[in-house]
Amino acid sequence: MQPASDLALPVLMICGLLLLATGSLIWLKRIRLPYTVGLVVIGMLLAELARYSDTFDLLRKVPLTHDLIMYVLLPVLIFDAAINMKASRLFHDLLPVMMLAVPGVLISMLFVGFLIGAISPLTLTAAMLFGALISATDPVAVIALFKELGAPKRLSLLMDAESLFNDATAIVIFGIVLSMVQVGSGVTGLTVLHGVWSFMLVFFGGILVGGALAWITSGLLKIETDEPFVQLAHTTLLAYGSFVIADHLLEVSGVMSTIAAGLVTRNSLSGALAGKIKEFLLPYWEFMAFLANSLIFILLGIKEDLLFKNPDRLMEHLPWLLIAVVVVLISRVIVVYSMLGVSNQIQRKDPVDRNTKLLMFWGGLRGVVPVALMLSLPADLPQRMLIVDMTLAVILFSLLMQGTSISWLMKKLEVKGQ
Repeated sequence: MQPASDLALPVLMICGLLLLATGSLIWLKRIRLPYTVGLVVIGMLLAELARYSDTFDLLRKVPLTHDLIMYVLLPVLIFDAAINMKASRLFHDLLPVMMLAVPGVLISMLFVGFLIGAISPLTLTAAMLFGALISATDPVAVIALFKELGAPKRLSLLMDAESLFNDATAIVIFGIVLSMVQVGSGVTGLTVLHGVWSFMLVFFGGILVGGALAWITSGLLKIETDEPFVQLAHTTLLAYGSFVIADHLLEVSGVMSTIAAGLVTRNSLSGALAGKIKEFLLPYWEFMAFLANSLIFILLGIKEDLLFKNPDRLMEHLPWLLIAVVVVLISRVIVVYSMLGVSNQIQRKDPVDRNTKLLMFWGGLRGVVPVALMLSLPADLPQRMLIVDMTLAVILFSLLMQGTSISWLMKKLEVKGQ
């Protein structure tokens, strides 16, 4: 008999989940359910089966953890999105993107935090934590859905870029708020200035780290023009290295670092990345993102079991969960229409139209990044379980209600891909 292995069973379970996820694609297409949303439903069903079957209970050995999301799955998805984003188109719409991604996230956090703090059992600091982790649209959910629906190019760019940049903003702001909660400091002029400085350092520091690593990698790629597999390996190392070095070692934004790395790599396609690699770099990353999406959404569905495994607590929290969903939707309306209204006044030449605004509001899905932030909450944090339940409720509504109806809304508005 082979010696016991700590990795064999988790690896086997991951393979089984990927087989189930990818095998479900044809069936989900037939019933016209978005792939990512369908995987969440399948994951929820698996979690329910795990309560009654020892076999399915093994699924709990492959948990969706903060580190799995942040250091294994997210770098792949962010890098794939970044290398598929044309810098010229991004710069054209940089103003509305940044309006939504920076002041928009801050406004949403404050609105959600103050309102939830006023009408729910959460203290103001706990409500602010919830507001910080739930205010950003999730690049994993948004990008996957809009790719599948074939949304118009400008709408896809605005949603993809916003979800990438505001994800970075939310992670940074969440870290700042959490540190303030842990040290017990109040909100003063000094803490606000310190928070602004910390944000600038982390946000733009991530860009510098990712840009520098991509510049070094592009030099290597120029030497390896006849070795496409080596080039692919180096872009993979860049995706993971840019995120982990920035986030874990230098404590700046891993998301911004990987975005910068992807954009610089995209810009190198016409230079360093010559020859055969042009033919399969983008398909390679699309395949990697497909695998990551498949795993991440089915695990997200399994993680939703946290919301339902204690019916008594669920019924006790239900009014606050419904309120959280409504408040987050209202905050999204305020952010989209106010921020895009301001950007349209500044950038009058090519304003964002009414239909795009409506689709950006309803398409602002929440997904795995709020779960990662939620899982990083200290175990001894007061009212942690209510924050967890609120987060999972908003994500579930976002994916099952908004995610399944966005296609209908696009048809109703007669918005077609370009």
